[in-house]
Amino acid sequence: MGRTVLLMICIIFLLLVMIYSCKKDSEAATLHYYEVGVKGSPADWRDSSFIIATNNSDLISLIDAQLFLPLAQRKIVNGELVSGNGGYNKNASHQFKWHFNEDNWELADFSVEIYDGRAFTDVDTDIRYWLDTVKRFAPWSSYIKKEISKP
Repeated sequence: MGRTVLLMICIIFLLLVMIYSCKKDSEAATLHYYEVGVKGSPADWRDSSFIIATNNSDLISLIDAQLFLPLAQRKIVNGELVSGNGGYNKNASHQFKWHFNEDNWELADFSVEIYDGRAFTDVDTDIRYWLDTVKRFAPWSSYIKKEISKP
């Protein structure tokens, strides 16, 4: 009887460990989506915003703090470009040809000029150059506008 109880306790313990680790993995995999706004009035409406995503808890905390700041004090986005819209990067009906690598973008105070540009007019219309040569996008007029549900 003592062995049976010990075996049951071990099985229950292992099941709890498995459930906890599965829960942790699913929480880590949950992406948070953000609309990136652009200061000013772009000539083409498709340049006015785009969508980015992350599951990095440190970055999410930083973004939450940014959302309480005035627009002029918010940092710009700076991210590695990946082909395709990732299933979410769009502005209204326009689906972008690129998205940020969800694991490789950050908020920055500034960036080098080569990364500056417009989401549609520059990146979308010359996608091969941006993906193959520049590889990053950090529009100087960008800011996190708001968190959104999955587009």
